[in-house]
Amino acid sequence: MRTRGDLLRFSIAFALRRARKIVRGLRRGLTEDERYAVADAALSEINKHGDPWGLSEPLPDPTGSGFSTPLPMKPID
Repeated sequence: MRTRGDLLRFSIAFALRRARKIVRGLRRGLTEDERYAVADAALSEINKHGDPWGLSEPLPDPTGSGFSTPLPMKPID
């Protein structure tokens, strides 16, 4: 099951791919394990303050009823 927290964790880890350009003194990029460790630590700190953001809630199913494709328009006569 994927939650909003899982999505945030992935987003943080993805954003850290170019961390060496931002973090002063970081000579090489972070490994994938290091990026996810940072993301896990960030989520841990966020969760210390409760869950007002609903990070433990499951993500909506993209193929479920919450999403739909509009029907094609009928031609005007």
